[in-house]
Order: sequence, then structure tokens, then C-alpha cells
Amino acid sequence: MTETDSTLLVVFLVPSLIALWRYENRTVSPEKRYLTFWPRFLAVFVDGMVFWPLSTIHYYVHRFDAPIWVYVTAILTYNSTHWAYSIFMHGRFGQTLGKMVTRVRIVDAKTDNAISFRHAFLRDCIPILFTIPFVANDTYELVTLRMRNETWPSGELSTAGAWAFGVVIAWYVAELITMLTNRRRRAIHDFVAGTVVIRTNLKKPSEEDLPPEPEGEPPPEPETKAKPRVKRRFSSVFR
Repeated sequence: MTETDSTLLVVFLVPSLIALWRYENRTVSPEKRYLTFWPRFLAVFVDGMVFWPLSTIHYYVHRFDAPIWVYVTAILTYNSTHWAYSIFMHGRFGQTLGKMVTRVRIVDAKTDNAISFRHAFLRDCIPILFTIPFVANDTYELVTLRMRNETWPSGELSTAGAWAFGVVIAWYVAELITMLTNRRRRAIHDFVAGTVVIRTNLKKPSEEDLPPEPEGEPPPEPETKAKPRVKRRFSSVFR
């Protein structure tokens, strides 16, 4: 295992362990149903652990002297597996393994019902389109470098790859801003697919928590007063 592999393992492993510890027995009140920023953030690292072995294999495949078609197959398999995993898990269960650990699920934004594979595909279709230039760039670079008996990857992005990288960064920044500026924490891909992410670890009200039924005539309703305006704390955004 190289130093890079060890570093990546730690980067994925530590947040994954934090997620396991944080959400194993944790429940939240129904008012926090849509506050899913941190669970979704940590779920990314848990899913990263799932793909860490594949990433390591993909890295070492390109260090061996093999036919070009083997390397191209490895690139296509490595990239397509991520999206196949996301679409299948969301379409079948509404959750990836990461979301299962952090106790959140994707549902239909209008009905709260389970989503379909159509919803799952629509959530990922734009990022998939952004991935195509990277895959094309990697494939072109690999073929040309191998034909010259040079090492792949070269560590440099082509002009197309650099532009694609910039677009991807802009997309994820827009996703983050969108998610943090609406009450139900819906990112752009949620609006595209008609979905919303909810917590699954909500507290269930017990009989003791329910207010007693009033006897006799109900008391007169108090006069409604305008609620004072409460300033929203910045820290409440990241929830």
C-alpha cells in the first residue's frame, strides 16, 4: 500500500467511524425531519469506503504492462460502477449504504412515497453528463501515452479536462448553496428529480408525551398575537 492509498483510507475511514458512532442510536424530533446536511455529508465518506478497494485496484491495474483494451475497460468500469451503485441503491432502497448508516432516505417530494428508478436516474443524470469529458480525457491520454510507452496517468489535465473540472466544481457549489437556502434542504438534483431527503431516525411520540384530553367544555381560544420575528442563526443553516 502506497502513502497515497493510506492517506485516502484514513480520509474515508475516520468520518465513516464518526458517522457510525454518531447515528447508531441517535433519534431526533420530527421538527428536524429535513435537517439532513451533516448526515448527507458523512454519508459520502461511508460510500467512499465502499469504493476504496475498487479505487486501489484501478490504480494498480495501470501499473502493469497489459493491452490497451484492459486499461480502457478499467477506466470505463471504474467510472460507471459509481453511478450504477448510486442509481440502483436509491431506486431500490431510497438509500446508499452511506445513507443507511447516517439514517436518511430519499422520498418523493410531493407524496413522501418511495422513489422509483426514474427518480434515481434524474438525480444523477447531470453529474453523469459532467463525468463524460473526464472519462474521454482519461481514455485519450491513456491510449496516446501507452502508444509512446509512457506512464499513465501523466498528472496533467488537458484543456477539455480542465474546463470539465471547473464546471464540476461550479455545479457542486451551486448544489450546496441551493441545499442550504431552502427549508427542506433540497439541492438542484432534488428539484430536477422531484425528491427530498428526510431523516429516518425520528422520535415516536409515546402515550406519556401526549397531552391529556380536556374534560367538559373546551376553554376559550386565546387571542392570536403576532409572533416576534426571530433572527436565523448562521449555524442553523448547516443542519
